[in-house]
Amino acid sequence: MIYADYNATTPCDRKIAERMLEIQCDEFVNPSNRASLSGRRARGLIDTAREQLAKAVGAYPDELVFTSGATEAANTIIYGVMQRLMSERPRILTSAIEHPAVCMPADFCAQSGADWVEIRVDNQGRLDMAHLQASLQEKPTALVCVMAANNETGVLQNIPELVRIAHDAGALVFCDMTQILGKLPFNVHTDGVDFACFSAHKCYGPKGVGAFYKRRGLSLSPLIRGGGQEENLRSGTENVAGIAGFGMAADQAAREVNQRKAKLQRLTRTLESQLRAHLPGLVIQSSEADRLPGTSMCSLPNIKGKWLAQLPGIIASSGSACASLQGKPSHVLREMGVEPETALRSIRISLGSPSTEAEVRAIASQMIAGAEKLGF
Repeated sequence: MIYADYNATTPCDRKIAERMLEIQCDEFVNPSNRASLSGRRARGLIDTAREQLAKAVGAYPDELVFTSGATEAANTIIYGVMQRLMSERPRILTSAIEHPAVCMPADFCAQSGADWVEIRVDNQGRLDMAHLQASLQEKPTALVCVMAANNETGVLQNIPELVRIAHDAGALVFCDMTQILGKLPFNVHTDGVDFACFSAHKCYGPKGVGAFYKRRGLSLSPLIRGGGQEENLRSGTENVAGIAGFGMAADQAAREVNQRKAKLQRLTRTLESQLRAHLPGLVIQSSEADRLPGTSMCSLPNIKGKWLAQLPGIIASSGSACASLQGKPSHVLREMGVEPETALRSIRISLGSPSTEAEVRAIASQMIAGAEKLGF
């Protein structure tokens, strides 16, 4: 099998997994037990991981809170901001192509009295800045949520410009940076965002652990209350092994980011040039926009049957894992103006650090053969 679904998840680095096993078995003492040397060692592992992640994303360690993943992080940020302002019937803006981990909490806030507006995107998936500005001027806004890199098309948003527009209107900015850690260099302080979220399993760390960034001086209402861990922002006994694994993955991602970026760009060019040469009618979504290296959302207009089903031996997807699970056409492609039938017959190829030139050529060959079987 050839794996080509790295935007959905990545394999945990074996050295990281082995170190996590050691921690699970040997450093198992509760990190809140500061009276014992073993407890302090466990606490030290968390502190080290926080410093590693901070260095990787350009934050201060005390601005990072560990969670069970990016979904929990996104929920915490959205509910945490909106709950503090619910008596004022606050407004929340999101792009129309956000991940369900952002859209669904925003929708819940709307059902609870908030004003939720989705900002349009163009046919490349780029945010409509004029619509954003107009929406910000209509009514005071608490929070603007826009992902840095789309998980389906790979389109990159202009985050510094977005932040400038939002801050000028008095709104805070939350940026889902789950997809870019380890693929592109970035810095949350330089970008100017107020909140951001990350996930370990997208950058060769373990599943079940993530984090969010909260700029110094900002307050949030916690989503999970209890023992007061993570500075009262995420109660519950910490997943020490998972957090340590996340720190290691983030450290490795930061050190290798330029190398990974160059490799993914090269492999993406190879894949797309092969496909274009043999399938002249192929549409590569967002091809005119800046995209995340390693992500190609490919569509075959006017065919019958599912293209993905014609690719034996290749693990890919038709979009986000959430949309694929429900069997629905990608809402991202719909918002970009792609016909529902075409969206259902699209394939996302997402490459990763383990991908090879031989694999990419094999993927291209299978996709070409599959398209021809469907009469394209």
